[in-house]
Amino acid sequence: MDVRLNRLEEFLKKKGIGPEGSKSLKQEELSEIELLLSNDTYSLTTRATILTAILMLPSSEAEKIWLHNLRENYSTILPESLHFFLRRKLNQTPFEQFLCDTLEGKDLNYEEAAAAMTLLLTDASVPDFQKGAFLEAQRLKRESFAENKAFFDILWTHTARIETTLPVIIDICDNYDGFNRHYNLAPFFAAAIASCGYPCIVHGTDEVAPKYGVSSQKVLEACKGNISKLPADIVTQITDTDFGWGYLNQSHFHPALFALKKIRKEMVKRPFLATFEKIMQPIRAANGNYILTGFTHTHYRTEVAEQLKTQNKIAAAIVIKGLEGSSCPPLNRDTVQVIVSKNKITDQQINPADYLSEQHQQLPAKIMTAEMTAQLGLQALQGERNEAFYQIIYYTAMVLTGFELEEKLSILKKIETNLVSGNVYRHFSKNLL
Repeated sequence: MDVRLNRLEEFLKKKGIGPEGSKSLKQEELSEIELLLSNDTYSLTTRATILTAILMLPSSEAEKIWLHNLRENYSTILPESLHFFLRRKLNQTPFEQFLCDTLEGKDLNYEEAAAAMTLLLTDASVPDFQKGAFLEAQRLKRESFAENKAFFDILWTHTARIETTLPVIIDICDNYDGFNRHYNLAPFFAAAIASCGYPCIVHGTDEVAPKYGVSSQKVLEACKGNISKLPADIVTQITDTDFGWGYLNQSHFHPALFALKKIRKEMVKRPFLATFEKIMQPIRAANGNYILTGFTHTHYRTEVAEQLKTQNKIAAAIVIKGLEGSSCPPLNRDTVQVIVSKNKITDQQINPADYLSEQHQQLPAKIMTAEMTAQLGLQALQGERNEAFYQIIYYTAMVLTGFELEEKLSILKKIETNLVSGNVYRHFSKNLL
């Protein structure tokens, strides 16, 4: 989806990234923003979010002068609903208090963060613009470990989860906003893992901000697959060795999170929700799932692993610095792999040469569509030795050896045989019905 940004969203994309990536606004840009803040044709969520970014991030000289004028004249510049951003004594609700604390750079304690997350997720009386501003403020402040634990716990509590007696479920937990430079092969990985005898789930939504990239759902739709199956149907599928895998839509297992898509679009930048929504284990093995997830920014290299260890709700996890922040390791270079297992965190490098005898180039694509991804993946499942073919072998072997479920040499041979024989294709195509 090509999402065109309006003028205020463009400024937010420039300023609202974070302390490391944000760019200073020029005087003429600040003057334009001042006019836009009082323009009711723009989303109040976007206006609240850009105001949050300007208030919280380091200021240039021009921004300091502009902010001084704003503080002196806020009542004539801002809509009344945003006045409490500048005058804390005007806040009236518990959520507004949590927002003001965060705007001031204060960490909430666990109880406060849990209360804020509960209100954000379940209370329709909290305006969307306040929810968006809170998510942006937490992002810019950088969430504390206690805050993240509280956010995770509340999201976990509100997940419609099916507990099973299955000893193993491999859970591919990639960002729901998809890919826009590389192939999203998660559904094909799932079928390959299932062909080796391990139940596997993939989950997500059609599209979500900020990337609106090629999601797993879009790939399955391009393959003419049924993406509306209920979680109970997927449980039946993954326990059937002829199927072994399935896709779940977020609307079925976390409708409250699904309902925040509009806010996430209008706040432009990625909130902490994206980190946690993908590790909710909507279908869960007896002792927790074997989680596969990824990260981009160095901060999350240990944050995600430590949270997963502390939560103690998984069997094990592999956290990868993968393509576009996914769990998929690049084919053309080494990368970071963090393994969480038995209360232990192991940080190491992995290289495709450890699993593949051939060297591969893997360049970002200028254009990436679900149809292109579907075609490449289906060709690989029918034995064509293309990029997807080798990526499937690498990913599957990395997963099953990393979790100590298989020996490397035997699983490499097994997965290649399954691809060439059409066994993976049979598992994949059965799930499309």
